[in-house]
Amino acid sequence: MRRFARFLDAETTEKLIQSFLNENRLIKRIKILQTYRCLGIKTLAGGELYERLREKREKTRERMKASLDLITKNNKSMALREQQNATISCTNTELQGQQAMCSTGKTKYSLTPLNITYSPGVEQLDHEEKQICSVHRILPDVYLHCKGVMIAESRKCGGKLRLMDARKLCRIDVNKTRKIYNHLVSKGLVQLSS
Repeated sequence: MRRFARFLDAETTEKLIQSFLNENRLIKRIKILQTYRCLGIKTLAGGELYERLREKREKTRERMKASLDLITKNNKSMALREQQNATISCTNTELQGQQAMCSTGKTKYSLTPLNITYSPGVEQLDHEEKQICSVHRILPDVYLHCKGVMIAESRKCGGKLRLMDARKLCRIDVNKTRKIYNHLVSKGLVQLSS
């Protein structure tokens, strides 16, 4: 701009600079409008609403990140204290329903059995099936559904069913599917596929 200022008077130089600034503002505004168009926003009012909501989302995201950082920091310090306490005196490595730590520093979780007394479908289960549902935290109606599907599929396939097929049929946790599958195999309702 200094080169132009040598050849032009002050007023013309000022207009030239203002026109360049105006051009930059217009380019930025056009980019914003193109972004709105790509997002499917068709009116300026919609664009203003989008901007307000975007700012609100960013503020919420920042607050959540700050909260998460604080929680993570607290959890790390608590875990470190627990680990230090556990390494000093670790006599019982498995406490039912609570987190237990041993001198190796590894954490082991042991969940309490699920109370299925009043769950739908519990009356259709025998004692062993109630134990499986309770210990492995499977709802009785989910267990009955998986059992029925596995038995029906096994009959279609000549009495044999692979664990992989059972997992695809049940669509629940693979460990729970394995427990149900193993139980049905032990009862002779499903045969192992070779």
